[in-house]
Amino acid sequence: MDTQYKLFFGGAFAFDSRDEDYEIAAAEDYRSQILGSVQALLKPKDMSGVSINDNVFYIGPFYFEAESRRAEDIIMCEKEMIENCTDAVFVLDDAACPGTIAEIMYANSLQKTIHLFYVKHEDDDETESDLHTPCWYPLIFCQQTNENTKLYECEDITDAARKVIDLITFNYAQE
Repeated sequence: MDTQYKLFFGGAFAFDSRDEDYEIAAAEDYRSQILGSVQALLKPKDMSGVSINDNVFYIGPFYFEAESRRAEDIIMCEKEMIENCTDAVFVLDDAACPGTIAEIMYANSLQKTIHLFYVKHEDDDETESDLHTPCWYPLIFCQQTNENTKLYECEDITDAARKVIDLITFNYAQE
């Protein structure tokens, strides 16, 4: 029997629909790369998700800002996506990311398998932990409270995106 993974891919979107040619920047987002199309991220045909391969289904998030959805509706939708996912993947960089942290903590409270890709700073930055990232607290908290938490140190956001793609390509291949 094949396992069907339902993945939630969190992290800040590095583009804004108010910017001219935002679709060009959206095409660089790691989610667009995994989905094989910027349109699958921005204007999915089916809001229930997108098949990545026979074994992996992307259930969100999608980029809702262009649709002018209310904040409460976005939160409720993404909360349901996390509840329905089997695994949650998050990319954390230097950006302020309270929404992403809230999503991580919610996925953790549900004991989902969580993959946390973080950009490591210089060793003399963020010295409270050996992770050297501004998001060290929720990462370590998840490790301590959820045995299904996996951390991935990354050099920069491009390295994080490559590692996420590798995870999907090699670890979630059809069994």
